[in-house]
Amino acid sequence: MQQVTSFQEIETFINQNGEMVIGKNSKNNVIIMSMEEYRNNVLNNATIKKLLKSEEDIENGRTRKATEVIKELRAKYGF
Repeated sequence: MQQVTSFQEIETFINQNGEMVIGKNSKNNVIIMSMEEYRNNVLNNATIKKLLKSEEDIENGRTRKATEVIKELRAKYGF
């Protein structure tokens, strides 16, 4: 466990280690991460949500044949 006392130390620690967990009384309460790691985390969560929605659509029969969709796209956009 490392103790940091300034924002510069926090930034340096995060850049070197990826993320930082801040605790109080031995309880992990806060996670600080770099913007890059945050963006990747958000992107992964959004992708997972879309995949779960897609699986739900398939299970509930909300599907279409790819050939139909491609035909519509070609007609709409002149491919």
